[in-house]
Amino acid sequence: MELGIGVTAYGALSRGLLTGSKMAVQGDFRTRMPRFSGENRPKNAALVAALDKTAAARGVRPAQLAIAWVLAKSPRIVPVIGARTRKQLAESLAALDVRLSPAEVAALEEAVPASAVAGTGYDERQMRNLDSERR
Repeated sequence: MELGIGVTAYGALSRGLLTGSKMAVQGDFRTRMPRFSGENRPKNAALVAALDKTAAARGVRPAQLAIAWVLAKSPRIVPVIGARTRKQLAESLAALDVRLSPAEVAALEEAVPASAVAGTGYDERQMRNLDSERR
């Protein structure tokens, strides 16, 4: 950030994981993603529950709190939001009205530590291809 370079934060809601999106029984590509499968699923469900509890205490939706957290990290970070419905879009945009103090950011990071997220967002092959400049 000291160079003034902006960041586009892709996946702020972790493909619906942080919003409580239920996976379809058939045809949902997330079933093949490590973060959503096997033993990772219940581990991440515990983190989502902590986010839900923190959001409820603040009187906001989990998606709004997650997006507000991204926005609170730096004015140079812009979260990318993938809404499938107008309701989801409205909920996400309402995050612009949520302001988090540094103490609230720290409390949220303690309640939902990034180091506790189980599994990668993509399978091994896709992870190797994410940063093509490292090859």
